[in-house]
Amino acid sequence: MGYGKNGKTKTNALPRTGAASKVGKGRDKPKGGHRSAETINRLRLYNSKPIRNKKGTVVGGNFMMKDRAGDREITGETGRIAPDRRWFGNTRVVDPKQLDAFRQEMTEKVADPYSVVLKRKKVPMGLLREAAEREAPPSQALLEQEPFDQAFGSKSRRKRVKLDQLMLARTDQDPNEKEQESRTKGGRAEVMPSHGGDNESDAYSKLLQVATVSHETYETRNNREGIVPWGRDSNLEQTEGENVDWRHEKKDDLFLKGQSKRIWGELWKVVDCSDVVLHVIDARNVPGTRCTMIERHIRDNAPHKHLVFVLNKIDLVPNWVAKRWMGELAKDRPTIAFHASMTHAFGKGALISLLRQFGKLHEDKKQISVGVLGYPNVGKSSVINTLISKKSCKVAPVPGETKIWQYITLFKRISLIDCPGVVVDTAGDTETDSVLKGVVRAERLECPEDFVPAVTEKVKREHIAGQYKLSRKEAKWETTTQLLETIASKAGRLRKGGDPCLRSAAITILNDFQRGRLPHFVKPPELKEDEESSKNDPETAKVEGVEQEAQDLDKVGEENMKTEETLNDGTGVSSPKEKEESDGDDDEAEEPVVLGGDWDE
Repeated sequence: MGYGKNGKTKTNALPRTGAASKVGKGRDKPKGGHRSAETINRLRLYNSKPIRNKKGTVVGGNFMMKDRAGDREITGETGRIAPDRRWFGNTRVVDPKQLDAFRQEMTEKVADPYSVVLKRKKVPMGLLREAAEREAPPSQALLEQEPFDQAFGSKSRRKRVKLDQLMLARTDQDPNEKEQESRTKGGRAEVMPSHGGDNESDAYSKLLQVATVSHETYETRNNREGIVPWGRDSNLEQTEGENVDWRHEKKDDLFLKGQSKRIWGELWKVVDCSDVVLHVIDARNVPGTRCTMIERHIRDNAPHKHLVFVLNKIDLVPNWVAKRWMGELAKDRPTIAFHASMTHAFGKGALISLLRQFGKLHEDKKQISVGVLGYPNVGKSSVINTLISKKSCKVAPVPGETKIWQYITLFKRISLIDCPGVVVDTAGDTETDSVLKGVVRAERLECPEDFVPAVTEKVKREHIAGQYKLSRKEAKWETTTQLLETIASKAGRLRKGGDPCLRSAAITILNDFQRGRLPHFVKPPELKEDEESSKNDPETAKVEGVEQEAQDLDKVGEENMKTEETLNDGTGVSSPKEKEESDGDDDEAEEPVVLGGDWDE
């Protein structure tokens, strides 16, 4: 110690001054003599203390620097790797038995639509692909070993043929298949010429054998997967008096709506941008509005996308029909029953909870997109408006209202994508099928009267009579022309001279058929013996992550009944969802026919 000029004791502590104590502070002042960054860091080191834990080890402070350990500099001698064998061994090793178990379990989980594989990038999916490649046919394995562009063409790099692979591909073929292939070229059998054998039975047996092989080849090629329905000879129709196979051709461009390249481009954009795909299906015609081509595309080319069936318009079919279709569709994909309505929706909570569950499963993504696909006039835009509880997408009771795809925000991380309706031509629909599905607008038909007989075949007579308030005498029509004349006369649609307008009456019937005023549905497949016991069970198909109460279809009728009691203004318009009323003993001829409540199976 010492004494200063004023007689005070000197200490090692630095005097507190007004100089800069932070790096870069005071640099903007014009005066000189400021501290540099090195000086500030050095003074900060002097004034700071090391941070120690309970054991006294330095765990923080300025002494804990990247290039120093305590008060010593870290060099090649002081900084060494811990002597642990785990640093030098294989880090990700799997046993062959564990690998086989992994392949089997992952194959089952990937094929199960109700299971979701999380963090696919972390899972070694290449091990599954390698096993599938080993089981590939020899021709495919040959292309994998040596691609076509590397063997032929201007960019070929092959100098000589690899005979070992070629011989391997040839020897793997069954000799029986070689003989069958040589005898059946182009699907037609080549009759082996007889060499004048002593026994004619040998020649007949050879001829029978060749015919059998030809028949088997024909059956194999005619029933192979991927062939269009009208390409099968069993579905080809024959004109009267001619042996010519033909199929129905769409004569007018009106029946090609929903099949243009622009519409298909909109569809593929929605599929590519979507993480979850909602396939909306009309409950009245499930086989006709289900697009299996999109299902195959997602299964083969985009297995990471989730496909969910939305069975819309369940209020237009009986409960037992909706339940049975729910059980049938739930075998392939998660299925949710839905009724699109702004005030009395059904299935909205179940669908929103399912989308929230998908959002939690994909927490690694900033947001997920949900594409809404389906045939025209199945209610895609109505489903979106019901989910967001406001009119965001343009809706109309006619097909083709949505022209382009559009994004709608459902939640902060979940967005919906509305898509125009797409008609798959591979379904082999006739003109009548296109009209009854709602793909074509009835007002644009050249002759709508031609499609009325198909409507009368699908709708019961009492339902038509109840919709148009026909008396018992008027309800006994014999031809569709009489029915159209009666409806046109009662509606006041007359031509010059008082003749009934059949065209306007036919358009009215087709519009009522498409919009649900004339009740109809396609019957679901028959139940098997093991499912007969659950036919009367009120429970429906269960979807993982969705509460069962939200899928109780027995509540649909009650909600619709309450809605009709509230909205019905006493006009007497009959509906298939009204309560069953008794006709009584009144047999007056002019009394309108009243619809029954629940439709008979």
